[in-house]
Amino acid sequence: MSCKKLFAAVPIALLMATAILYNAGCGRPSSNQPVPVAAEGEEHEHEHVVLTAEAERLAGIKLARLSLESITPELRVPAEVSLNPRAFYRLSTRVSGRVEQLLAYEGDRVRKGQVVARLFSLPYLEGLTELRLAAERLSRLEKMNSPDQESARAVLASARGKLRILGLSDKELDRLAQQEGGLALYEVTSPADGQVVSTSVFPGDSLEAGATLMEIASYELLWIEGRVQEKDLGLLVAGQAAVIRSPVYPGQEFQGRVTFISPALDTTSRTLKVRVEVANPAGRLKPGMYVDLALKLDEQRMLAVPEQAVVEVNGQKTVFVPESPGTYRPQSVQTGSPVGGWLPIISGLKDGDDYVAAGAFMLKAELLKHTLGEGDHHHD
Repeated sequence: MSCKKLFAAVPIALLMATAILYNAGCGRPSSNQPVPVAAEGEEHEHEHVVLTAEAERLAGIKLARLSLESITPELRVPAEVSLNPRAFYRLSTRVSGRVEQLLAYEGDRVRKGQVVARLFSLPYLEGLTELRLAAERLSRLEKMNSPDQESARAVLASARGKLRILGLSDKELDRLAQQEGGLALYEVTSPADGQVVSTSVFPGDSLEAGATLMEIASYELLWIEGRVQEKDLGLLVAGQAAVIRSPVYPGQEFQGRVTFISPALDTTSRTLKVRVEVANPAGRLKPGMYVDLALKLDEQRMLAVPEQAVVEVNGQKTVFVPESPGTYRPQSVQTGSPVGGWLPIISGLKDGDDYVAAGAFMLKAELLKHTLGEGDHHHD
């Protein structure tokens, strides 16, 4: 090929190569070219759900208008149920002796003054004998109108005092002083109404004075102890109303009040201990349970919707709003913590906006069916 023909072919080859490169890249952006993305909050811009009147009725759709509601906010903290030490008793014997009868065991309910154990005790028998002899001598001297009556009364008072130290009341001492014959056993009684938590002895055991017989506790008034973060300390007030909730009893609340706020902060966890006393007459709360402690704050008026009106769609809290009869659009919202069945609306809706107060779950199901490509929005 001549040089003239060669130079004429070169421009043609360059043009062909340029065309090939251009066609290969046509229709797709280069790696350096930015890819358009949807702006935040536009996820539901073109989505909607359409229901017939019959479908609306079956779904239980109810509309409401967003307005200010009177709500008592809550400060929620983790907490644990514990025994009330004021209603816990470690029952011990005041005399040495042998357990002849054990009348209450773990789990038994007892009443104040109920006899829970009887002991054979030589020190008690010695004191009882001294009491009876002193009572008999005084009675005899009184009948004789003897001048030794005053000294006899002093001896009797001394004998009564020794037994009173063992826990006997004056009424019991009067009864024992008149009782004759028979082998007397020392009786141990329950100091309060409650339930036997544990027993430490068995019949036949020999005990020293001060030995523990059993533990008795009342569960009718318990303590709830929670930990409040440092940033929330300004919300605590002595006597503050509180509500205790547990997943064990869904829908049930236990009412209480703050009785103690620790004066010192835990420097490791940066939290403060707060204690609430709660009535527990049915015994449902158990020491050791983990519960949610909600401290009631001052009542406020705020925009809020029922909890059932808010559903989660694609990871976002969503409320459905009506666009026209039978047509509903999902609207992303930001909410506060739930309070008494209400969710405060922080953003996404404004005062006076209509929204679906009931039936949101059905609308979510219809919306997801469309998103998954199972058909259009229309539901017959």
